[in-house]
Amino acid sequence: KEEEEEARAAAEEAARLAEEQRKQAEEEEAKIQEDIKRMQEEQKMAVLGDQPPGIEEVTMEGVEDQEPAPVEPEEEAVQEEAVKEEAEEEEKVEDVVAMQEDAVEEIKEEEKPEAVEQMTEDFNKVDMEEPLPDSPEALTAKQEAAIREQMLLDMAPIHEKILAEIEEVVTFEDGIKRPYFHVKELERVQLKNWKNYLNLIIEKKNNPRTIILFERCLIACAFYEGFWIKYINFMSDIDKEVTSSIYRRACMVHLVKKPYIHLNWAAFEEERGNLEIAREALDHIDKGMPGLIAVILRRAGLERRTGNIEQGGDIIKLAIENCRGRETRDFWINKYIGYLQYSAKEIDVARKFLNEQIERNPRNKKLYVRLLDLEHSSGTQYPNCAAVVAVFDKALTSSLTIEEKAGFSHRRLTFLEEFGDNVTAIISAYEDHNKNWKTVLDEKKKESSVPIKDYKRRDNYSNNRNYNRDRNYNRDRNYNHQNNYNQNNFNNQGGAGGYNMNYNMQHAQQQQQYQQWYSQYAQQQQFAAQGAPQGAPQYQQPQQNRGY
Repeated sequence: KEEEEEARAAAEEAARLAEEQRKQAEEEEAKIQEDIKRMQEEQKMAVLGDQPPGIEEVTMEGVEDQEPAPVEPEEEAVQEEAVKEEAEEEEKVEDVVAMQEDAVEEIKEEEKPEAVEQMTEDFNKVDMEEPLPDSPEALTAKQEAAIREQMLLDMAPIHEKILAEIEEVVTFEDGIKRPYFHVKELERVQLKNWKNYLNLIIEKKNNPRTIILFERCLIACAFYEGFWIKYINFMSDIDKEVTSSIYRRACMVHLVKKPYIHLNWAAFEEERGNLEIAREALDHIDKGMPGLIAVILRRAGLERRTGNIEQGGDIIKLAIENCRGRETRDFWINKYIGYLQYSAKEIDVARKFLNEQIERNPRNKKLYVRLLDLEHSSGTQYPNCAAVVAVFDKALTSSLTIEEKAGFSHRRLTFLEEFGDNVTAIISAYEDHNKNWKTVLDEKKKESSVPIKDYKRRDNYSNNRNYNRDRNYNRDRNYNHQNNYNQNNFNNQGGAGGYNMNYNMQHAQQQQQYQQWYSQYAQQQQFAAQGAPQGAPQYQQPQQNRGY
């Protein structure tokens, strides 16, 4: 609509200028016609001799007053040709003015862009032939209108491009229901709309426009880590300093308790050589969420890579002291032993630390296993057999369970067979194993070899049986109930009280049959206990009245 209004205003301005030009041309034409008539009359008077030439003064713009000379026939022919040329020029001017008026009328009636373009071309043909003045104040109305039309023509492709871009993103813009920040979570539809919108703009490869859209998105989605990481991945190839500022803004302001983006920030800064900023990022998330395994390991690894081996070990040792739970403590002990063994190359310190932990918790099997691994791999080329056997003996004399000790005994046999250098130690180990621990392992194997009973099929069978029994019972009960109900209703038709009398009689008969059955059952049980005499009555279950 704005473009149409601008085009309409330009057309009206062009029509006004054309009208002024037409009036000016008419005035000039009228003056020229008057001058031509006056010259013709003077020439006729001079030819006929009615009046001597030079009596009447002829005034024209740009022509000085002077006495006309006598005109010869040849000069008269030249003047007639000049008059014809002037008439032809006037006709051309009239044609141009008429074309302009027709263009204006078509614009007013049809309002089509083709008319505007045609009129602009006409203006360009007429006006641009004249040189432009040095100052804009000296521009004529025609020149100014022509310049404006040319500007509109130059801006038309840009305008069409902008309209196409608006049509492409209008659905995403309409889908943004909350462009402001709020602590309440966004709906999934809103998040999906932002994600698709960003993917579309990123594909256009227009960096300024993409950055503006990311900043708009992060106003409403400030608490969503995925959008920050998407923004960082986009900016990492463009400007590293801006990427670092985005990391700081996300971690220090909005995502204070998000470890993943903090770890990415630390790795990014470490890669660039900014070790202090990397430590700052890791310390920030460690204070916000203490005890995270990934953060502590990254801190120790950062110090190890920078050559601060002792500080890295202190970080893991502090995690052992501050952790809660047996499994977490065992995890950090293994990490600390591995750090001392492979990074710090301090085997004695690792061995001493493990022995202290075993004395503190003698029932922890994992500590003995880790000590065995330490002794097994402490040698440069060949494991220290005496130290490993001492660890086995320490485990077998500890307060571990019988099953755990049997496992260590079997592992001792395997080690001595592979690395033992004294056959006497191997024989004594076998004797001790067969005497004390083999029966435990055999029982454990028997328990593991017993197949698990499949109770599922049996349970299904019993459930189906109960279901069928209940179904038959309900079917018979409903059928008999209907028959009795019909029979009692039929009896009720004969006289009042027939239904109650029939029901009472059936109930009394049923009670009598059950009493007889219970008495026979008690006698049978008594005979079975004392020995049944010959000719004793046999138990017979009474027939139930299924009608009841």
